[in-house]
Parts: sequence; structure tokens; C-alpha cells
Amino acid sequence: MAEKKIDESSLKNKGFLSQRQNNMFSMRLKVVGGTVDVKKLRAIADAAEKYGSGYIHLTSRQQIEVPFVKLENTEKASSELEMQGILGGSSGKKVRAIIACHGNTVCKYGLIDCQRLAYKIDEKYFGEAVPKKLKIAITGCPSACVKPQDNDFGIMGTTKPEILEENCVSCGRCEKACKMGAITVQEEKARIDREKCVLCGACIAACKKDALRAEKIGCTIFVGGSMGRKPRHGIKLIELADEEELFSILEKTVEFYRKYGLDGERLGELLDRLGIERYLASLGMICFSEK
Repeated sequence: MAEKKIDESSLKNKGFLSQRQNNMFSMRLKVVGGTVDVKKLRAIADAAEKYGSGYIHLTSRQQIEVPFVKLENTEKASSELEMQGILGGSSGKKVRAIIACHGNTVCKYGLIDCQRLAYKIDEKYFGEAVPKKLKIAITGCPSACVKPQDNDFGIMGTTKPEILEENCVSCGRCEKACKMGAITVQEEKARIDREKCVLCGACIAACKKDALRAEKIGCTIFVGGSMGRKPRHGIKLIELADEEELFSILEKTVEFYRKYGLDGERLGELLDRLGIERYLASLGMICFSEK
């Protein structure tokens, strides 16, 4: 009797990745922004004991995988978890899971609500078809914990500091806090070198006299980054974008990628092939935004 052929494409669409062992699969589960509630964690632990080898793997992109799920158990494992609101993760030629740090809801350095943005982007784009894959990362500040520069579309919280000279007492706290050497006290007043400033807001947090405030809080957006065999940093597209601008750029970027990307071509490779100017024109931008 002929052995039944395994439909690996269908399994992959449900989040099952074939292992090196025959008829064994690693079940990838969808996680948004690296956050999972305890109820779902318990359900995943139960599934790992019941269908896997009793452990889970945390991936480099904040996803959870349950290895060593037998072929005959894939459907049951998937169905049981779906009933508890736990879906399969994305793989293949799709928009991948959105990764994010805590952002300003937890981290004292966070400038934007990364988790809220992650869920909003996930709701609209997760699993959507693209020529190769599209990885999106959201980080709360220029410390860049989730490496937005190394993703196809990276979002970084940023803030533009403004000096209120009448409140400055030249204490030097802001100068000491700035790790980029962008702020100095001159003639008994703080001064900002805009070329050195990375918009992290450390000087604002350090000031105890309300002499520094956030003139604007927004997002720096990077496009075309990737890891893998040919790692590359993304292009800094715009600084201090508001949420409306962010979602407009993301929508137009996905449209551009779908329209012009060749099968198997990453976004950065597309930008190299067609040129950044053509991409900027599709966004309605003619130059990079300045601080």
C-alpha cells in the first residue's frame, strides 16, 4: 500500500514546521508583541506535555513552538489550542508575527505604547500574503531592544527635546544623562546638538527643573532591513512620525511590496532593484524627514 503523501504546505499554513525527524513537526503558535496571558500559557504547557516532548521553545522572534508533535496529532493539537484562542503562527510568504518590547506601559525608557501598536498592526496585517516575508518590529526607544533596523519594517519610539531656558539652572544632569554627547551646558544654559541627538529623551527624564520637555513624540521608521545569510540595516525613512503617518506609510509599503516584489524577493532587495526614489514616490515623499 502506497504511503500517504504529507501535505506539508497545508500543515505549514497552520503553523507546523517539519523537523529533521520523519513525521515530526514543531508547532509554531502565534504570539503578538511577546505577550501571552497565564491562561494561555497553561494551555500551551498542557499541549506540550500531551502532544510534544514536554517542553516549549521560545524563538528569536518572541514566538512559542512546541517541538516533536507527531503527524497524526497535528490536527488534534491545533484544534484544542484554537478552542482556547491560541492560533498557529505565520510562516512562508506572509506578514510574520509582530514583535515588540514592553514600551511605555512598563519600561521607564519607553516612549510609545508598543503593545497597543503591535495588536493594531497584527489585526490588520498578520498572515497577509507577500512575495517573500515581511517582518515588523516595534521598539519603545532608541535602545532598540527588538532591533527594528534589522526588520523589513521597523518602528522606534522617539522624542524631540525642547529646552526652556528660563527654567535651566545649569545643573548638568541632562549633559551627564546623554550618552551621545548631544547635550552640553554652555554659558550656564543647556544646548542640544541636533546632529548627535538620537531622540531618546534621556535628557528630559534627567531634568528636575522642567527645563526640558518633549516638543514632539513619535516614531522613527526603518525599511528594508533583514538578518539571515545577508544581514543588512534598514534605511531610516522618517523621524517622529505620528500614528496616522505610520499606518499610511505601512499600508503604502505593503502595497508597493505586493505590486513590484518578485517571487521570493525581500523588501530590501526590491528597494535595491528599483531604487529608493521609486519607493519614496509611492509614499508621496521626495526626501527624508529631518529632525
